[in-house]
Amino acid sequence: MNKQILKDTLALVLITLVAALCLSFVYEMTRDSIAAAAEAERMNSYYLVYPDAASFREADDLTDSYTASDPDVTVTSVLYALDAAGNETGCALSVVTASGYGGEIELSLGLANDGTITGMKVTSMSETSGLGAHCQDESWQAQFVGIRAREILFTKLGKSAPNEIDAITSATVTTNAVVEAVNGGLDFARTVLGIGTEVQ
Repeated sequence: MNKQILKDTLALVLITLVAALCLSFVYEMTRDSIAAAAEAERMNSYYLVYPDAASFREADDLTDSYTASDPDVTVTSVLYALDAAGNETGCALSVVTASGYGGEIELSLGLANDGTITGMKVTSMSETSGLGAHCQDESWQAQFVGIRAREILFTKLGKSAPNEIDAITSATVTTNAVVEAVNGGLDFARTVLGIGTEVQ
């Protein structure tokens, strides 16, 4: 009886080791391609939020010295948008907020040098399907395009001011989180990059 238990235990240990080795091998084989696909998706999101850019140039270490006024918001990546001649025409930012209903929400934000929003795309979120998940709807995200303001506000009563967007129905927490992230990006661009400093 004890011999059988020992045999079964050894068999389970062996199966577990083989499975772990196989998983490790598959991970090592696919790690680079997964990272490359993620980077391509990230770059694609920048072209979506700044469609007039001919190319982008990474700006190193600019996020290290910046402290957001909202502790839930973090700017994780900064790129300068360039025209065909290599002139800086604005920027594209990756911004993360921890205040989503389902956790972190990450978005890409494009800004022209005068502070006008050229695009906004929620790239990652875990919001409720059918409610907060509508933050990824192109029609909702399109509301941000063309706004030039120091701060974006949201309303449940219908947009009545140039710096307002309509809230997602029954998803106030998600709406607030996205707006906070966009406002964090606007503040970063203004205080660190000097973009939109003349906006009132």
